[in-house]
Amino acid sequence: MSLVSPTRTVDTTANEPLLAYTVTTSPDPLKASPENPQAPEERGELQIVGSRHSGTPADVQWIKVKVPAGPMSPDLATDLAKVTPRISLSGWSVRLDAAAKEFVFSPSAGHTPIGPETGFTIQLSDIPVNRKVGTSPITVTESSRTGSSAFQSRATTFHVGKFPADFYLRNLICTPLIINNGGEVTLTWERSANATYELLYGDTNLDVTKDTSKRITNVKSDTTFYLRGTTGDASNPVVRILSAQVSVIKPDLEIGNLTVHGTTRLNGATTTKNLTVNTANTLHVRTIEGSGSYGALAIGGRLTLSTAGREVNVLSKFTVAGTTQLNGATTTKNLTVDPGADGYLWLKTGRLDTAAGTNLNAYGTVGIFKNSSQTLHSNYISSGFPETTYRADGAGFLTVRLTCLYFTDNTGGRELNAYFTAQATTAGVTHSISVPQVTFTGSPSSTNQMSVPVAMGGTVKVSLDNTKLPNGAGNGYISVYWTPLGGGPNLTQVAAADMPEQDETAEEEVFETFTADAGAEPSEG
Repeated sequence: MSLVSPTRTVDTTANEPLLAYTVTTSPDPLKASPENPQAPEERGELQIVGSRHSGTPADVQWIKVKVPAGPMSPDLATDLAKVTPRISLSGWSVRLDAAAKEFVFSPSAGHTPIGPETGFTIQLSDIPVNRKVGTSPITVTESSRTGSSAFQSRATTFHVGKFPADFYLRNLICTPLIINNGGEVTLTWERSANATYELLYGDTNLDVTKDTSKRITNVKSDTTFYLRGTTGDASNPVVRILSAQVSVIKPDLEIGNLTVHGTTRLNGATTTKNLTVNTANTLHVRTIEGSGSYGALAIGGRLTLSTAGREVNVLSKFTVAGTTQLNGATTTKNLTVDPGADGYLWLKTGRLDTAAGTNLNAYGTVGIFKNSSQTLHSNYISSGFPETTYRADGAGFLTVRLTCLYFTDNTGGRELNAYFTAQATTAGVTHSISVPQVTFTGSPSSTNQMSVPVAMGGTVKVSLDNTKLPNGAGNGYISVYWTPLGGGPNLTQVAAADMPEQDETAEEEVFETFTADAGAEPSEG
């Protein structure tokens, strides 16, 4: 048996508290004080437990608990001045704002961080409970923020009931707790006579006001039973709910969405041969395995792995009897990679060999990047990079790599639309790459890279535009490498005055730029 109480409402999603709260009462449930004003008042207590579920701490300026007080049915207390408030957080104090009917809890500093390891309890003890039966709204409001955003008030309300002195609803028991599919259970409970009672499960709602037990037959799936007792004035009733569960062996299932993270077996007589999915829907499968003599998977339509991170692993021979289409290629003779910005083939280990008499053709720039390359420059972008010219004593490739190092969760930051740009000019052609000055928190580190060929005796000029917006917070890292062909000579730095004048009328060969975004492996650079 479990208790489902008190109920809770929150602000809109944008104003939902950053801390999670639960409320319990002592006694449970609270009893309204006798209607006779000469009789002493009942005393009660509210316990509010707060915690931060996210891994990122939240800064909190204050927490307010609003308790309605007065002689009416929605009021919880008769006099808030008689309540004893406490909070378990060290260095926090509490005061009563009598006009607002709120207890205000605040730290000695302007604000304090509360992380997932900092649970706390707020206690409001010795509450003189109001003499009217009814439900009282208890509102918990926090002023909080994450990161450097502005503090914002966020509220959640709990509805706490005050029950008649002789009301009780307890000991909801389900017997047995585990049954076969189609079996039956018997529910029993204890209750007072001054309320109406309902038994709810699935789409069923039974009036059990005159009962203390109920037999439920033909239960085919795991079921939670709710026993709801309602009493008090119809304009402001109080509700207490108990729950109990039964588990069904091999249950029937009717669901909306089904996500399977383990093995799925279909053993029914009508499903061992075919599993049909309506053409308007999609069957998402994590693992398909044969059994026995290795059953076959036959697909009459299309098999699509459309989510990032999915893999196809072939541990034996992979045979294609028809046309193979790989990112647009329609023939098995050629393997074509989508020429978009993200398309590339990556040989992580081993070698790429060409047979004797064959050609390796590159119609754009060939990027060569390895750990043994000469590092010409490596520093933070904020430290700057002077425009530098190099002369190639042998043919090779100059590689420039930019990385954004600054992250923010501020969606209004102007730096999100600003970029650091690097340029490399050789043979009369200027190549450029850029990275954002700021990346959203939680996104991969934004990285861009280009490699440009430099002929023996040629020069290459490298420059960096590291201008940040006024009061901008962006930062990044720039690396410049030289990879000689055939293990030849490295680059030498030359002054601009030593560079030969370029014949602007001469035709120069235009090389395309090879760039690699964050999908490239950092360890390879």
